[in-house]
Amino acid sequence: MAIYHASMKPVSRSSGRSAVASAAYRAGERLTNERDGITHDFSRKQGVEHAEIVLPEGSDADWARDRSDLWNAAEFAEKRKDARVAREFEIALPHELSAEQRLELTRDFAQELANRYGGAIDFAIHQPHDASDVRNHHAHLLMTTRRVEAEGLGDKTYIEWKNVRLLGEGLPTTQMQLRDIRQSWEHVANEHLARAGLDIRIDHRSHMERGLEIAPTEHMGVHATQMQRKGVEVDRARLDEDAARRNADLIREKPEQVLTLITGEKSVFDRHDVARALHRYINDDPQEFRDAFAKVMASPALVELQPERSNAETGEIELARYSTREMVGIESGMVESAQRMHQARNHGVDRRHVDRAIAAQDAAIQRSAGDTSARLSDEQRAAIEHVTGRERIAAVVGFAGAGKSTMLAAAREAWEAEGYQVHGAALSGKAAEGLEESSGIQSRTLASWSRSWENPHSGDRYALGRGDVFVIDEAGMVGSRQLARFVGEAEARGAKIVLVGDHEQLQAIGAGAPFRAITEEIGHAELSEIRRQRVDWQREASVAFATHRTAEGLVAYQEHGNISFAETGEDARGQIVRDYLEDREQRPDGTRVAMAHRRADVRAINEAIRAELQDRGELARVREAGDVAQDVDHAQEGPGRALTFQTNDGKRDFATGDRIVFLENNRDLGVKNGMLATVGHVEPGRIVATLDRGDRVSVPMGDYQAIDHGYAT
Repeated sequence: MAIYHASMKPVSRSSGRSAVASAAYRAGERLTNERDGITHDFSRKQGVEHAEIVLPEGSDADWARDRSDLWNAAEFAEKRKDARVAREFEIALPHELSAEQRLELTRDFAQELANRYGGAIDFAIHQPHDASDVRNHHAHLLMTTRRVEAEGLGDKTYIEWKNVRLLGEGLPTTQMQLRDIRQSWEHVANEHLARAGLDIRIDHRSHMERGLEIAPTEHMGVHATQMQRKGVEVDRARLDEDAARRNADLIREKPEQVLTLITGEKSVFDRHDVARALHRYINDDPQEFRDAFAKVMASPALVELQPERSNAETGEIELARYSTREMVGIESGMVESAQRMHQARNHGVDRRHVDRAIAAQDAAIQRSAGDTSARLSDEQRAAIEHVTGRERIAAVVGFAGAGKSTMLAAAREAWEAEGYQVHGAALSGKAAEGLEESSGIQSRTLASWSRSWENPHSGDRYALGRGDVFVIDEAGMVGSRQLARFVGEAEARGAKIVLVGDHEQLQAIGAGAPFRAITEEIGHAELSEIRRQRVDWQREASVAFATHRTAEGLVAYQEHGNISFAETGEDARGQIVRDYLEDREQRPDGTRVAMAHRRADVRAINEAIRAELQDRGELARVREAGDVAQDVDHAQEGPGRALTFQTNDGKRDFATGDRIVFLENNRDLGVKNGMLATVGHVEPGRIVATLDRGDRVSVPMGDYQAIDHGYAT
């Protein structure tokens, strides 16, 4: 089963380590440390599955993607003999994920670290070693101790500051940051496990914090491997004999502790899962293992959900499925809460408010589509009426692109017109932001809500009350314990809870599928008609994507000429620029954005589009020194004014009519990472722009520099 492991250790000269050597070993490459002239050749190293360098989002430090340049810069940036030259994070990757899924998980975690600290993250995924457990997939993440900038490494990242300075600036201590990073790894990993449809979770808390007496296993790291290769005898037992013996005794006395460990990772399991868990905590004494296994399987805490049976079609034996009385109790208690809330018909919305909200949303759709006949679908109307009904719990199930966000935006208007306060939540920060942007419902992560309830000093800002509606997006990804907590809180505080998920999240089997259990009990509104696309074949392709028939979806787009290839990257960029400009001419009131994977390509596309617009006289150029000052007012004829500004990614020219993208959240400005806008005018130290959603924003470039050209992102 998936094991939690996330540790941090410094790479410092005082311990004889160098950043270049560490990077070479982890990536399996040959690198020379230019500071001391020593070459570290690990190009024959086996087991390196993937190595990659991740930079903070929006970074223009492309030089740092070269492993040799990056880590030699890290070495030269530090002058002290005992300097810390890097930080290394080591994480255990769930073996239940595919190689591609493990890569995406590691990349997401690396991106989170890079964004948090502004450093470069060089990660390498290693396969299990021949002499180790075959499930021991893991990753090493080397992080620079300094912020990575366009011209080199800058100031120290704040995790490197002394605690006195951190506390003085209202920042958490290093130890608190490390705990937060461990918790972040738990959230990111569990989100990926949920997205993969796996009923498995990891827990960052120690056994002691979870009230468990069983001794944890030891993670055997790279040092043990290095010693073994040098011929030194290394004991690779998972834990010492005394600890193994104490665990065996404890399991005989308290077998439910093993079941607690298992259900912390997956709520439904079979006897193989029990055997694997025991294997982790008892060394390989066959008799002790058999005794412990028998004791666990005979525990009164164990509940059989499905007996062992033979599959008539395949002839294979399907193992019996188990859970624990605690898990079944949590889920049955949650369903009972849902039943009571469904029967409590005291949270409705006046029909007039619902009709007005639907009419307002119809008008918005017509303006957007330029079609007076466009409107909410019958499914969306039924869903709005369903969630604004009198019941204190409601559920909506729909495909991606079926209009859940539009439906929720109308429901929010109706709820607020009735006087309710509407809150939103999702498992991940990105999903919470998406819910807020698309529906207007102020949203945070579920973990953030939980922490605010546990902190008595958080105030009433996050309290739920009788006049509140609490919307959980992607509810099918939320585990039983967590969802039960929120359903229980909503019931206790008199609030209404609305669960929103997609069809795929209903496919889980048995216990551990709380969203499915609730929808089966209380019913749900369904959105199966794709609204994001208006052409039949595109709608069918979207359903194909939503139901994991990806190839069918791609073939549909290929057959309609919507996928094209170029001989070289330069040819592809050129075609994108031509397509962008052609679309701009044909649909001047339409919207468009070019997209690329590499930041270097994004920069090249932006520059090429701007150069063409400047040649056409549609975009002003910054005047060279000595030229007549260009001060054409933005409201007059002509291309307007252009000025040069310092941004986080270096100096950029911005002009009236330029497309820009915001790259960091800022509550004061009301902008979020990824928002696009058009420049209205520029003045020394300031850009005034109109967001695509219609809001006008004045950006003081001395305070907010996370901005770039937005023709391509």
